[in-house]
Amino acid sequence: MRILSDFAEIRRTQTRNWALLTIFATSVVPVCAAQRSTVQQLQQFLVQQQAAHRSDGEIARELGSVHLTERLAQPDLDRIREEIKPGAQTAAALDLLADLSAFLASPASELPHKDPPESAEQREILKAADQFVNSTLQRLPDFLATRTTRSFEDIPVLMRRHTFQSGLHAADTHTSGVAYRAGHEIANSATADAGANASEGQFSLGLTSTGEFGPDLATIMKDSANGTITWSHWEQTSEGLAAVFRYSVPKQASHYEVDLCCVWMTAANSVVSYRGKPAYHGFLWINPFTGAIVRVTLEAQFKDFDIPPRYGLMVKYGKVDIGGSSFICPVRSVVITQIDTPANGHTWMNFYLNEVKFTGYHKFGSTVRILPTAPAKQ
Repeated sequence: MRILSDFAEIRRTQTRNWALLTIFATSVVPVCAAQRSTVQQLQQFLVQQQAAHRSDGEIARELGSVHLTERLAQPDLDRIREEIKPGAQTAAALDLLADLSAFLASPASELPHKDPPESAEQREILKAADQFVNSTLQRLPDFLATRTTRSFEDIPVLMRRHTFQSGLHAADTHTSGVAYRAGHEIANSATADAGANASEGQFSLGLTSTGEFGPDLATIMKDSANGTITWSHWEQTSEGLAAVFRYSVPKQASHYEVDLCCVWMTAANSVVSYRGKPAYHGFLWINPFTGAIVRVTLEAQFKDFDIPPRYGLMVKYGKVDIGGSSFICPVRSVVITQIDTPANGHTWMNFYLNEVKFTGYHKFGSTVRILPTAPAKQ
């Protein structure tokens, strides 16, 4: 896994035209205006907004000030879409809310009322999960897929003597190919589609990630064996009932590599790059019958900084068709990074979020069609 957050982007904003001040200021959501909301309250809010005949754009802007206190899981998101039937802008805002809540706990009221499995059964579930990660995922056929990344950011804007947060906003959309051969993902530098605001070679600035096709899970399973992994709860997912385990990996057992640029260090009075293997923790959602991993989260723990950065990864796995057969592969991931940096007498947040969707799975190969030779003209 490699993560990159680019502080240089902040400095480049100093050269922007002063007229951008008004544009960016309209997207800022003051902290005091944030509305803390449960999933149920969110749905009630949407019903009220529609009853008041608010426009799609108005509702979407209102959602920009909502701060969820629990996870907006896929089943809940699907239910809200079905019942509310939101417009395109509201639907996009709901997707972003779901991404931002990816590391929160699900509503307690929605968890199944089911007794935890016995210790022996828990061990069998974990054993099956280990088998899935280290055997089943290694036997995936060679395939091609499409990786579509939507990038969001909230970084301080520096102009003349003024500094302010830009507000979380879409930055780029990037589509590229994924090639998986002989059990390994092969990097594909070709860009199928760059966002309208992206220029060639600049998309990697901000936040990038790799490892969703097996390496991340293999590292987590290996490291957690030298850390701790304990039962958490049952949870109903879009793939069915899942056994959820919490894991924690100390720094000395970590093999998960994070590459950050740049983090403020008071001793150096400057920003510094970080590359290392921090402690981390998260949750594993496991199919209790097959051992397949259906969801995983990871949050790094940095303790060597004045203001520790935040890094989180969520990957959702599901059934995909490759060459007429069903396989478990990543279908979606969310990566976030937050780095707080002092500037102009304040501490400013540099926040990046990537939402990645994996689609278009198809078996790698080629076909040959032989056409009959046309008879020679007499």
